[in-house]
Amino acid sequence: MRIHANMKLSDLVTMNFEIIAVIQRLQIPYGFKDKTIATVCKENNIEVDSFLHLAQWFNDRDYFPQEQLIQQSPTWLITYLRNTHKCYLNYQIPRIEKEIEQLENYSDLPDRSAQLMIQFFREYIQEFAAHIEEEEVKTFPYTIDLTATLEGKMPIETFRKKYKGYSIDWYMENHSDLDEKVYDLQSLLLKHIPPLSSNCQFSNLLLELYRLGKDLRDHTLLEDNVLIPIVQQKEKELYIKFQAL
Repeated sequence: MRIHANMKLSDLVTMNFEIIAVIQRLQIPYGFKDKTIATVCKENNIEVDSFLHLAQWFNDRDYFPQEQLIQQSPTWLITYLRNTHKCYLNYQIPRIEKEIEQLENYSDLPDRSAQLMIQFFREYIQEFAAHIEEEEVKTFPYTIDLTATLEGKMPIETFRKKYKGYSIDWYMENHSDLDEKVYDLQSLLLKHIPPLSSNCQFSNLLLELYRLGKDLRDHTLLEDNVLIPIVQQKEKELYIKFQAL
């Protein structure tokens, strides 16, 4: 089904509840009643085309509108990625950590199994936090200021001084896939933890890890295939515009 701007947003959510993630991460408030997608986007200063492309991707995973998303302003993407980070750090990861810690309460676990899982995940959290901090402190501001410089809102001298030695190439060289260790932990739990007396709780932990891994895959796809090409193109434009200076 093709999603269009005149659809009611509530109908879209009913059709595919995964769209809730797009709504939350673009900071669209709930209570949109019978308003259309176009109306809600206009009220919240969101580019309707960006929303439609994202929603279509969430609704049809064989469709990834890379070229269309690259043509949009990077502002919406930075908002989306930053709110995704908040969701990970403030909700999803703490919830999974708590679930893993509860494994210690089961007497039928092999010695130190739960402790090793907790240690593995806490090390992952540290790596995860460092990865996100780099993006929040350097990459996202760089993208915003690069755009501002091209638009004449920041002097080129200020930009060059602030980001001396930095480029999107540095980010690419140091950018790791955060979903791999989530799947490693999921595999460890599946292969090496014996059946627990509470299968429901253990199954819920596996489902939470699956959801996080799937979400991180989407997150990486947006960064690698939309954010990076946008910045690469803007770096070229900046070079051409200011190469004589």
